[in-house]
Amino acid sequence: MNRVVVLLLILGMAGGVLHVKNRLFKRPAPADMAWVQTAPASAPAAPDGAVVEVYGRDGCAITRRLLVDLQAANVPVRYHDIDAAHEQAGFHARFENAGLLRNGSYALPVVAVAGYSYARPSSSSVVYRYNAR
Repeated sequence: MNRVVVLLLILGMAGGVLHVKNRLFKRPAPADMAWVQTAPASAPAAPDGAVVEVYGRDGCAITRRLLVDLQAANVPVRYHDIDAAHEQAGFHARFENAGLLRNGSYALPVVAVAGYSYARPSSSSVVYRYNAR
């Protein structure tokens, strides 16, 4: 019985220390995805005007990873935050009949490249499709 009490006390103390550490040394989360350099909406980055359109959410880790990978591969990207009201209507209008809707929702990110639409593609497949356009 004493071992159980001591173990619970140790675990409680460790949890408390971690909680205090996380509260005091918390890294500020970016309010937006300004750290990802994307092509402006008015000027395409590629000479032929081809830009990879990425639709996702700022809080989605898979979307952020894809954007970083595409940026590292020098693929021009235009990012659309689907949580913004002006982007939602265009997103649904563009992809509702593309066969990407599963059980009433989309697997994010949704990517449009070279006339094709993909739900949650790998970064290598997007880079391949962009280079093969």
